[in-house]
Amino acid sequence: MFKQLFTRKETCLFFIMSLLFFICINGYDAFLSSFMMKRNFDPEMIGLIMGATGLATVFLRFPLSVVSGVLHNRKFFMQISLILPMVLWPIAFFYTNDATLYIAKTASGIASATWVLYNIMFIRYFSAKEAPSAVAVLALASPVGVFIGNTICSFITQNLNPMFGFWVPAVAALLALAISLLLKESESHLEKPKLDTCLRSAWEQLTDKTIWFVGILCATVLIVPFATRDTLTPIYIVKLGGSSITIGMLSNLHLLFYALAVALCSSLFYPRLGMVKTAVVGSILQAIAALGVSMSESYPVIFFFQALAGFSFGMAFAVMMSLSVLNTSPEEQTARMGLFQTIYSTGMFWGPVLMGLMLKYFTIHAGYQLIAGLACIAAVLTALAAKLIQHRSQRCEIGLSTELTK
Repeated sequence: MFKQLFTRKETCLFFIMSLLFFICINGYDAFLSSFMMKRNFDPEMIGLIMGATGLATVFLRFPLSVVSGVLHNRKFFMQISLILPMVLWPIAFFYTNDATLYIAKTASGIASATWVLYNIMFIRYFSAKEAPSAVAVLALASPVGVFIGNTICSFITQNLNPMFGFWVPAVAALLALAISLLLKESESHLEKPKLDTCLRSAWEQLTDKTIWFVGILCATVLIVPFATRDTLTPIYIVKLGGSSITIGMLSNLHLLFYALAVALCSSLFYPRLGMVKTAVVGSILQAIAALGVSMSESYPVIFFFQALAGFSFGMAFAVMMSLSVLNTSPEEQTARMGLFQTIYSTGMFWGPVLMGLMLKYFTIHAGYQLIAGLACIAAVLTALAAKLIQHRSQRCEIGLSTELTK
């Protein structure tokens, strides 16, 4: 899979565009909560602004997947969505307040909603049997892209005016837009669906309890990094007297180990543990990492638990992404992936919002404890999700239950 990624021109360019996509939608996130805290934004407003990306994604991702399937032009929607952050982040730079920051983050959310189209467009470059592995490989674009964005923004915030970091998402969007012009959508051998076919497919997914269960489970998993890595931990480090470099290093450490775990899933964890055990172990380690960060004031210990948090999140999240396309036909992939990503995007919203409320009415340590509890719940629910996926496997007459539970 990795050989195909780097030896085929279209997949290599697509992966680079995906890296730029994640720089665009997450470029300044690691520094934004501490930036607003230093400027005396209310805690609940910080939570709302940090969650704006997730909220926009929730409302747009599933309808967008259906509409793009009807119009047979995913790339067009991807290109339009990149224009918004390219324009609105510079506006936030020149007129910085809670409204412009909320709008800029919403623009990132609109762009983020098209990630389902990236997934579908990418897996069409591969065979149906390779789809779960292709999704897992493309998931690497998230940690690697955000790592690059964090590194750039960390340098800017430490050595220049921190607000210059607002230009990073805009420039990344411009470069991604340019690369998209060089790509062509892979033609499917299937007949292009009509409106009634797409609507019927959408309804089938809406009434499929397996995708709802896995989506809610994934949302619970996703709450953890958005609540800790992007919201609580930067604020905690500032309270300990840390610098922007420290915040950037912690965020990048999380992403590096996240990427490592994702890369090991299809080649090591899936064959040896199975998908379900991989996710259970990952969720339990997420809980341990959240408690570990909150209980320490030593930077080496915090760095250790941050690395553990990234690795454990990669284990759990990669499994959720793979389960979403397991045993699906090409005709239902767009609608199913769109609904799945819509459901799990609620975690991107509720993570920061819950932490804003915890900071307002409780303590930062209580926030970490809540996150640890949610991670434990995710570990328990994974076993129930496995039964639903096995049932779908039997319905689709595909013998993959061994891969799920061995």
